Amino acid sequence: MGKRYYAHSLEGKPPADWQPLEAHLKNVAKLAADFARPFGGDKWAYLAGLWHDLGKYSDAFQAKLYDANGIDCHIKS
Repeated sequence: MGKRYYAHSLEGKPPADWQPLEAHLKNVAKLAADFARPFGGDKWAYLAGLWHDLGKYSDAFQAKLYDANGIDCHIKS
């Protein structure tokens, strides 16, 4: 199993309950496309949604989520 990446943590909850980054990006992409569809911008909006939090794949951001929740994650950033 590969490394898990998260978009958001939940205070007082373990990482297993946090929102996976891939799911977050796909949800935002779909929502953005739905909003942009009436004016024909759905394809570009979908791409923007997929890319909007790409930086959260960094070790530094992932370590920040764990640190904010008092969990030692052993991630070097």
